[in-house]
Amino acid sequence: MGKRLAIQKDWLDFLNFARFVAARFHQDRCMQIAASLTFTTLLSLVPLITIALTMFSAFPVFENFSAQIKIYLLSNLMPDMAGKIITQYMRQFTESAMRLTAVGIVFLAVTAMLMMLTIDHAFNTIWRVTRPRPLLKRLVIYWAVLTLAPLLIGASLSLTSWLVGLSMGYAKHIPVFGVEALKVLPVLFTTLAFAMLFRLVPNRHVPRKHALIGAIVAALIFESMNQMFGYYISHFPTYKLVYGAFASLPIFLMWIYLSWLTTLVGAVIAASLSHWRAPVTQHLSPAAQLLNALRVLQIMAQGLQRGRVSTFHELSASLHLGYDVLENILEKLASADMVRKAEGQGWLLMRDASHIRAPELLRLFVLDCSASSVARGDEPLQQWLAGCAGQLEQNTDLTLEEIFARGAEHAKQ
Repeated sequence: MGKRLAIQKDWLDFLNFARFVAARFHQDRCMQIAASLTFTTLLSLVPLITIALTMFSAFPVFENFSAQIKIYLLSNLMPDMAGKIITQYMRQFTESAMRLTAVGIVFLAVTAMLMMLTIDHAFNTIWRVTRPRPLLKRLVIYWAVLTLAPLLIGASLSLTSWLVGLSMGYAKHIPVFGVEALKVLPVLFTTLAFAMLFRLVPNRHVPRKHALIGAIVAALIFESMNQMFGYYISHFPTYKLVYGAFASLPIFLMWIYLSWLTTLVGAVIAASLSHWRAPVTQHLSPAAQLLNALRVLQIMAQGLQRGRVSTFHELSASLHLGYDVLENILEKLASADMVRKAEGQGWLLMRDASHIRAPELLRLFVLDCSASSVARGDEPLQQWLAGCAGQLEQNTDLTLEEIFARGAEHAKQ
């Protein structure tokens, strides 16, 4: 009986999480984002692959595999007709790229980076990032993605070629279960590519476990989609009768769109895992933000007394706060020089609790009377609100140390 209840609870949790992911997917307008990324892909795909292959061929050991990589990319990652067309254009583009001037190379790089910038914006929307990385850091991360992706592709290519050799009988001594196990590895490489994307691109801490779970789901959907797409094209060729000579274009567009939808589904899952079961994570009232900020500062003050650094994950787990809410609170506290980020994922208290006063937190989270937060024509209201804030601050001029002490006394009663 107890086992049955546990299974029912797990199934109910799964359904609730699926609803949560679906709500976030709709709220973040992921279908519109996928359409935008599809258009950007049409502009950036050939330059992006050209740059990736150029980086790949920079390694002498892989220099002779460039043509094979093109064939592998376009035969395994996209429909056959579209792959032939893109192969032709990519060959022409690569040959022309060899004769480009410095200005032309810059434009080529900008076109390739356009897709990464669009992905960066989409992921920051999904992860609720309010402040993007500096441009230089973003370029370094994009360069890492463009450099590591060909290595994964090359590994997948080598494995695929070897499996083809097995199917032709060149290695009959390999056990059957070993061959079947190796067939899973192409999915593994796809998973690694998605995990790298989810882990590196968002300007927010993404736990490895969450990125991996989202990547596994995305990779399974992606591989299944490719299989179904290939089956449809080979068994239902009626689309050629409808579109004629343009048949490859809608097929290619649909494949790109579904691929981006798959990527965004994995991203939403990875982002949702960070605050699943947390309280309401959006549209928190100023009072709720202030309360959460006090709890964060209390934990950090206690850690400082013990000589420990509070990590981002520990704060999120102990306070049951989503990563987006917690990071927004820490950013506000850091802007007031109350906390600062340490090495890794640690956060340090910049001032002792006896030197942080309640009015500072009120102004930071509740009563923002700065000119930048007031619309034109509301200056009289701003002055009145500032007066109210001044009176409130006089009546609540306590330090955090005093607030925490009163809370401890109340807990003992």
